[in-house]
Amino acid sequence: MEDLKKSLRDVSEMVSAKMEEFQQRLIATQSRSPSLEQTPLAKEFEVFKSSVLFCLENLQAQMAMLFKVQDEQEMRSRRKCLLLHGVNETKDESSGSIAKMISVLLKCPNLTEQSLTRCHRLGIISREKPRPILIKLREHDDKLRIWAAKTSLKGTGITLSEFLTKSRHSLFMEARKRFGVTKCWTRDGRVQVIGADGKLRRISSLKELDTVPDSIPLSSTTDDPRLRGDKTCNKKGSKKV
Repeated sequence: MEDLKKSLRDVSEMVSAKMEEFQQRLIATQSRSPSLEQTPLAKEFEVFKSSVLFCLENLQAQMAMLFKVQDEQEMRSRRKCLLLHGVNETKDESSGSIAKMISVLLKCPNLTEQSLTRCHRLGIISREKPRPILIKLREHDDKLRIWAAKTSLKGTGITLSEFLTKSRHSLFMEARKRFGVTKCWTRDGRVQVIGADGKLRRISSLKELDTVPDSIPLSSTTDDPRLRGDKTCNKKGSKKV
């Protein structure tokens, strides 16, 4: 990633230098030419600018694809991970005690310390709230069983979430903000949203989130007399005489 950042910095410096050079030449020419846009230099500048913009657009597209692939790979490495929130911190907590607690709360008797490959707190110690616990399961099936049983935590003050990448977590938070908690969730790192039209969609970017309808157009409800509450229609949809 550092090499990539350096390359982008070099390209940016080169483009800035070229643009500045052309700008100075155009300024010098402007005082001698009553019609700047007709000069060969002005045409040359326009061709150069178009070429640069085309290259930058392609570079941005390639960068977006690269980051998407990297995000997919990072999320794949987290597919067996879960975050446990709201568990009070104690001095004697261990992988075994955490596994036992999860087993009891979620009614998963087969879950033991040997089922976990990692189990530790994340972040800096705070007096305001306990740090989340990262647990990584040895088997993906165990992760799915725990995830499916998370409704058993209702009312305990403890919640369970997937260990999302930074970009997916931001996307998930934005989706919840727009559509509400009950209409958004994640499954195996995929953000899923139910739009106003009742359709379930899997989204991976803000651009895709913008395409999810957050309301039903008025015309779609007023066109049908039954939906707009027209009392002149009977149950079969025909008007009363």
